[in-house]
Amino acid sequence: MQGTEERLRRRSDAIIGRELTRLAGRARTLGPRDLAVVEEALNDLVEHLVLARLRAVPHRAAEVERLFDDGLGARPPS
Repeated sequence: MQGTEERLRRRSDAIIGRELTRLAGRARTLGPRDLAVVEEALNDLVEHLVLARLRAVPHRAAEVERLFDDGLGARPPS
C-alpha cells in the first residue's frame, strides 16, 4: 500500500505542477506567494480526498491505483 500511496502522491504532484505552470501563464498577476497558496490547497485536497481514503481501505489499494493509471507505468500481465 505504501508504494501505491507514494505513486499517487508523485502523480498528483506532477499534475499540480503542470496546472500551476498553466495558471501562472494565464493569470500573470499571480505571484509566487499566490501560487504557493493554491498549491497548498490542492495538496490538501489530494491528501483528504484521495490519500486519506486510500489509507482507510488498504486492501483496495490496487483498485484505487488503477483509477489513476495513466497508462505510462508497467502493468502486470493479464
